Amino acid sequence: MEPNEQTLGPAVSRHDHRHSRFTSHEKIDAVLRLLKGESVETVSDELGVTIGRLERWKDSFVSAGSAELAERTDVPSNRWVAKHFGSVWQWIWLLAALVAIISILSVYMQRGTGD
Repeated sequence: MEPNEQTLGPAVSRHDHRHSRFTSHEKIDAVLRLLKGESVETVSDELGVTIGRLERWKDSFVSAGSAELAERTDVPSNRWVAKHFGSVWQWIWLLAALVAIISILSVYMQRGTGD
């Protein structure tokens, strides 16, 4: 190695992220820092990411959370009916058939006792 060459150490690589990919965990950590009140400039400088990129991560994170919260799991929905529609109709037809059979049997039973 020549005397004027420098090796890239950990201090330089920290700000080398402008075009690198971040894991979802790293993005979540950055967004949580912003949501806890840390300055966007501070997080941007530490990660070497543009403020616009951080804002997009935060917007995506908040949108996904909003969409998840919009789905109410505590209120029964019509999805159950749609999912079990075939089974419900089978039970209704079975019940109707049983009522018909019982009605026919009761008519024959009454005729048999009247003779």
